[in-house]
Amino acid sequence: RVRDNAAVEGGLPSRAERPPCMGAQGSKMPCPTLNYFSICGRGELARLICALGEVEFEDKTWAPAFDESGGWRQGYQAIGNAFGFPGTMPVLEHGDLKLFQTAAIESYLASIAPKVFPGLTPAQKGKDMMFAQIKADINASTESLLFKKIDGPALTEILEKWYPILEGLLPESGFVNGLATPTMADLAVLVIAKGCMPFQAAPKLASFDTVSKYPKIKRVADETAAFPAIAKFLAASEHKTLTADPFGIMGS
Repeated sequence: RVRDNAAVEGGLPSRAERPPCMGAQGSKMPCPTLNYFSICGRGELARLICALGEVEFEDKTWAPAFDESGGWRQGYQAIGNAFGFPGTMPVLEHGDLKLFQTAAIESYLASIAPKVFPGLTPAQKGKDMMFAQIKADINASTESLLFKKIDGPALTEILEKWYPILEGLLPESGFVNGLATPTMADLAVLVIAKGCMPFQAAPKLASFDTVSKYPKIKRVADETAAFPAIAKFLAASEHKTLTADPFGIMGS
């Protein structure tokens, strides 16, 4: 379950103002709070891990994510700065534990999940993290185009490396780890294939076709999105963060 509460101008409500919720695995610890922008980006895989693993969490979205200039709406830096972190997101709060760095947050949330993730073997967990890091690499390059650090041809060259690798790693049928349920690897593919900002928005601007030549990527993403726990989460998402398109790029 998810508590989806948009952060308002001026920062987060105090801890005393936050609604109570049950912690992971039925503990009395407050549920995790994920602070991230109201887009896909570096936060969506963490959200999907919670949905699949049945971690009740508070989705503290920074909404709107962007200001009128097209840059990040300012003020979010104070969230991480309060814990001695750089002014970046995502930031996870879970009782006395505070984390930044995307991979650390994703790994931690999977480790406390009461469903799916506890039964994975070390090999399956390793494969999950490999796919999560492929997602992170693609995130960095697509984000760079949106922030005009690289141009379309440069992004195309990068994606022409990663998409065939990802396609080649996927099975002809079923989920990545051969189970009846998706795991983090499949969730990462879903984020890459269907996440708008920046995963699909940047290729659209670069005129890079992410669909027709990569049928296994599309299949895994579609089947993962249709898995009941994920479909329920996506339907209930207040800001539709996976597909949020604040600049209308996908419709252009």
